[in-house]
Order: sequence, then C-alpha cells, then structure tokens
Amino acid sequence: MKMARKTFPAKPLLIAKGLLIFLGLILTNHFVVPRVDYFLDFDLYFPLTVFFGIWAAAIIAIFYVAFTPLKRVRIFWAVLIGLSTMAAETYFLIAHERITIEALDAMWDPSLVSVDILAFYGQYFLKALLSTSVLLIGLLIPPPPARMLHVPVLAFIPVVPCLLLGGLIYYVGAATGNETRGLPSQFLNLSLFTIFAISDSPSMEKSEVNIPFKGMSSLQHIILIVDESVSGDFIDLNVPRGTTPFLASQADSVANFGLATSASNCSNASNAVLRLGANPLRLGPGHNNILTNPSVWKYARNAGFETNFVEAQQISAGRQNYMNEKELELIDHILTCTNHRHDQRDDEMVEKISEILRRPEPQFIFVNKYGAHFPYHRSYPENEAIFKPVMRAYETISDRESLVNTYKNAIRWSVDRFFELLLAETDLSNGVIIYTSDHGQNLLDDGKPVTHCRRSSETVNEAVVPLLVWTENAALQRKFDRAAKKNRNAASHFEVFPTILTLFGYDPKIVRERYHQNLFESIDQPLGFTSGPITGRFGRHPVWNSREGLVHLER
Repeated sequence: MKMARKTFPAKPLLIAKGLLIFLGLILTNHFVVPRVDYFLDFDLYFPLTVFFGIWAAAIIAIFYVAFTPLKRVRIFWAVLIGLSTMAAETYFLIAHERITIEALDAMWDPSLVSVDILAFYGQYFLKALLSTSVLLIGLLIPPPPARMLHVPVLAFIPVVPCLLLGGLIYYVGAATGNETRGLPSQFLNLSLFTIFAISDSPSMEKSEVNIPFKGMSSLQHIILIVDESVSGDFIDLNVPRGTTPFLASQADSVANFGLATSASNCSNASNAVLRLGANPLRLGPGHNNILTNPSVWKYARNAGFETNFVEAQQISAGRQNYMNEKELELIDHILTCTNHRHDQRDDEMVEKISEILRRPEPQFIFVNKYGAHFPYHRSYPENEAIFKPVMRAYETISDRESLVNTYKNAIRWSVDRFFELLLAETDLSNGVIIYTSDHGQNLLDDGKPVTHCRRSSETVNEAVVPLLVWTENAALQRKFDRAAKKNRNAASHFEVFPTILTLFGYDPKIVRERYHQNLFESIDQPLGFTSGPITGRFGRHPVWNSREGLVHLER
C-alpha cells in the first residue's frame, strides 16, 4: 500500500512569501536605524531594550499571521495590519511624522472628508497602497501546513505588540511622533486608534462667569469673524500680492495689526482659544484645561447680548472644534449655510449677518467662514481663476506655482469679495468687526504637502494670520488705530478674547489676570504659536513654537 505523501508549496513560493513580507516591512517603516543610533549615542539602553522588545513581539506576530493555517485568523489580522500600515504610511508620506492622538483630535471631523480632498493627496494614498500591498500579499499567500501553529489560542499573539505599543503611547501621551519613531507601523496605528476610541476626552464642562461686569457696553453689535486657512501674508495690506485689492483700498478705515500669530497651527485649538480664552502661561492639563473655561457665549449673555453662531463650513452646525451640546445651548441663534456650493457659502453668510444686525437687541456674532480650506479650487468659481496656472478639481499636488496661484484665487474670491459685500451692507456706527483666521498655510514652503497642523517640523507659515478691525464709532476707531500702530506684527489670538470681554464691559484688569492682555495694551513680548495637546490630554503640555521670521516672511 502506498503511503500518502504530504504536499508542500513550492520552495520558491515560500521564499517569495518571506521576501514580500521583509520588503513590505522595509517600505513601510522609517527611521528605525536612526532611532537605534539615537539610543546608542545617548546611552539610553533601557529605551533601546524596550524598542527591540516591541519589534521582536511585532516580528513574531507578523510571521505567526503569515504562517498560521487558520485561514480566518490570517485574513482577520492581515486586514487589521494592512489598515494600520496604510494609515501610518499615508500620514508619514504627507506629514513626514507619526500620527498622534492629538493629531486625531485635530482632524477628527468626518464631514470634511471629500473626493476632492482625497484627490489632493492622491499620489500619497497610491504610494502607501502600493507599499502596503507588498506586505499584504506576503501575509496572505497560503502557507504550508504547520501543526504547532494550529492551536486557536495562538490567534491572540498579535495582541501582544498592540498592548506594548498601547502602553508606550499612554505613557508618553503621544504628544509628538518622536517617542514612537521607528516602531512598527503594522501595530502602532492599530493601538493608537484603539486608545483614541476608548480613552476619555479632556473635560469640557464649562465653569461660570466670575469676572466683575462694569456696565453695559457702548456698542450695539460685536462681530468676530474667524476665517479658514487664510495666511496673513496673502492680504495686500500686509504683503502686496494683488489678492485683496478691495481691502487694500480700505487702508484708511481699518485698524490693521499686520501679521499676527494664531494660537495654534491647528483649527480646533485656535478656535477653542478664540471662543474660550486662554492664559498662554497656563496651558495644559488639570485646572488649566481651557475646555473648562466659560465660553464667549456666557460672557455675551451676561453682558446683555443675544448670541449668534454663523456657520459656513458645514451644512449643519456640528460639534467641531471642541464644541459640546451645553455650549450650543448658550447660542440663541445658530445660522448655517444651505448652499452646497463651497464658493457660495461665504456670500450666504453676508446675508445672514445683515439679517442679524437688523434686530433691535444688542448682538454678538461669531462667524465661522468657509474661507480657503484645501483643496483651494473649491473656494472660488472656475471662471474667477485670475492667477494662472491653477490646480484643477481632483488633481494631486503637482507644482508650487499652480498651488500658490490656486490659493491666491481662493483668497481673492472668499476674502476680498466677502468684505466688499459685507461692508457695503453693514452699519458699524455702533458696532465693531474683528477679523482673523484660524491658522496660516504651508504652500509647499518646505517641500512637504501638508498645509497645516503638523506636530513636528512646524513652520511659521502655518501660523501667520491677518488681524483686522473695523468700526465707525469715532472714539473706538481712534483707540484701535493707536493699538494697531504700536502692536503691528506683534499680536496673536491670545489677545482677541480679552479684547472682546473688554468691549462687552468686563473689568479689563481682572480679564488680564484670568486670561491675557488685550489688544489696546502694549505687547512687549509677542507670543509664538502652539502645537500639540492644548487640551491637556494624558497630562501633556502644548509645545510652543517661535514666531521668528514672521515679519520678514517671503514666499
């Protein structure tokens, strides 16, 4: 009787499987050798041991997944590893750093994801997909029979590197990508996303107003307009580029604070500072978490103003930028855009602002403009492409000239035209408009395609914003003009909130103690901008970045 012979896959197939896995790991993991060199250079042997321990656990887990005869287990873990790798590699190719929990906090707004935005970074998705596919093919090629790997409990082996990485992420707070640099991306993002999903966000329970109110404001209307992604050096009042000819013609009627710095290079942190106020010397965890500060809506109501939130970025008012339901309840009127065309949304905001200003009661209005969010071509009609060549719809980043021209067209339409319409409709004899943007933009200035919101290698381009003030109240206009002259190119978002409280009628001395100085005072020490955990998650403090080069910004 003939003995049944065992059949094994051809040897070349096994070699190919191993090579694909090895090549996939090389293509999707970066800075491994430099990280080891760093530990050795500074005699950091314990961190080096942890580093090698995590990699050893990851390698064992990857080869278990590749060679387990349990088909469903292999497919399950291969899919998770593939998704983790794809996310890590895409983010790295764009930002040249590791994704972090703070970055997820900043970016977690699914409503902003669109085909246009995916196309903007399309080439990086494609590169990440190709390198990830190499690894996935290696994992999914059927392995030879292996009795010792048939034990079901071994299916939990890949949990081990996830737990190790999760512990490290929690320990370092994932404030920057440096601590996780060089670690296996196959499990890093899997751990990161899991911790992000199950960890508690910083407290957002707002405290009560406890600053003395000196008396009713002399103003009937106070309007704060926060634009999206508008760099201060693309306003002709600051740097002549031909992008805002109307604003340039208004030089005598506007108080221009020049090039200011945003609170952060990320939208959510800057908007939080503008709505909630912050003492820049006490940013961070515990009782310094700015998300517990009384909101501007509370101060406005307490001062006798009706509160209005005019939202142009979304069709419905969501809880973006750290807003919660209790904060939304303090807003008397929430007006959102109904136009699905991005290039018409700011025009619609002009109509809504004019509608509010016709009410007899004092009004505070916070306007969240659509502005010039990437991809920039969405911010203006195609026939308004004054600066050429430009990027087209669904086009990936091709060259800096077309990128900058597209951005300039967006500024011309969404900023200059907006104010030409708004100021023609608005009576400011008893009102004031304060205008700024949430952050600036990196227009391939350092060769990297990420426009803003990086947690390392930040540039001042990402934080330079305009700061303009309009009023037809003669006494207040003189006051703002003097402030703008003495504080030109020195102001920041941190002075805006105290200024608004002062205009409401709160005691400026107490406001300064609780928050920061206002725009009317001399700014002797101009602030930089933050990146990182402004909310104090995991006990981390934000990173302060220099404003060096702001005044002489050229690009």
